[in-house]
Amino acid sequence: MMNADATGRLLKYDAQTKSVTVLKAGLPYPNGVAVSRDGAQVVVAHTVPCQAFRYFLRGARAGQYELMADLPGYPDNVRRDGKGGYWVALNQEKQWLDAAPATAPAKHLAGVRLDAHGVEVEELTAAKGVTLSDVAERRGKLWLGSVELEYIGLVA
Repeated sequence: MMNADATGRLLKYDAQTKSVTVLKAGLPYPNGVAVSRDGAQVVVAHTVPCQAFRYFLRGARAGQYELMADLPGYPDNVRRDGKGGYWVALNQEKQWLDAAPATAPAKHLAGVRLDAHGVEVEELTAAKGVTLSDVAERRGKLWLGSVELEYIGLVA
């Protein structure tokens, strides 16, 4: 998957004034945002180039956009977890994207949990052929969604 498009933007909507402000422009393939538990930053997943960035909303680094994590696959959404970190659904692993079907493993990496600093602390695997577009944690359970499947999954 290659895409040189860098026309994505991170926007802020003010419900009181009904105005929109561009916080960051020129983003390559942004595909998911999550606000930190304390509201001080926004995490943005970029499908290409397989990275997560953070934009600081307040504090000494307000307005800065920095790399949070290099991801092992192509992210398709990011959600806050129950521990101060984030779950990132991976639509495809980087190393298996161009692999022949016979050489691909029976299971593949379908999501990762990042701590608040962007360090990978947990992996979620799925059967070959299952791609996730969302991993959401609620009350200690993982809810899994895919744009390619007609159902949702639950990991209790």
